[in-house]
Amino acid sequence: MSIINAERKYCYRIIHIQNLPYILAQGMVSKQHPQANAEYIQIGNPEIIDVRSNTAVRIEGYGDIGEYVPFYFTPRSMMLYNIVTGYRSPLVPKRNREEIVVIRCLIEQLATLDHWFFTNGQGNDFISKHFHDLEKLSEIDWESIQQSNFNKNDGDFDRPRRYQAEFLVRHVVPLSYFESLHVYNETAKATVEKMLETKKILNFGVQITPTYFF
Repeated sequence: MSIINAERKYCYRIIHIQNLPYILAQGMVSKQHPQANAEYIQIGNPEIIDVRSNTAVRIEGYGDIGEYVPFYFTPRSMMLYNIVTGYRSPLVPKRNREEIVVIRCLIEQLATLDHWFFTNGQGNDFISKHFHDLEKLSEIDWESIQQSNFNKNDGDFDRPRRYQAEFLVRHVVPLSYFESLHVYNETAKATVEKMLETKKILNFGVQITPTYFF
């Protein structure tokens, strides 16, 4: 029997839709990977990306966070909120929802890969804990995550950090580990399906899930 609650079995990574053809060919690779695409369209906060390159994983022998492909435990991440609303623009450029693809993966399947870990808050924050034991998923603030609540106006100033809990896989996540692809509307679905057809990948159903996009 799975030790993971059925409502908590997924993790999610958002990408720019124009990165998908490369990812379909190579899988998701870390920024430091030798096969990383120099033309990859970054949609996250560049300041955080740079810091993570030299931030050590707090598990012996696991290297730096920059060596890992990060996922969140919700598609409705704070990063996505900043992207679609322009809240952190120009540092994080505003983009239309149909430019974004959400890649959904099963946590237990990713945990069969070498060198993975997860955190109970933003991975590079000094107070976040790093774990390599799925039993420790109980350390995550699932209530805030599942309610899409990263508000700190009620005095819980640590909630945004906890909301950004991550699951990270070292170096590469192969295409076979993608559970599904999610987009905002029919226009994005047609674009993604054309990319899949071009790559002769026929086993992915592309789902229109606007609730993933705020």
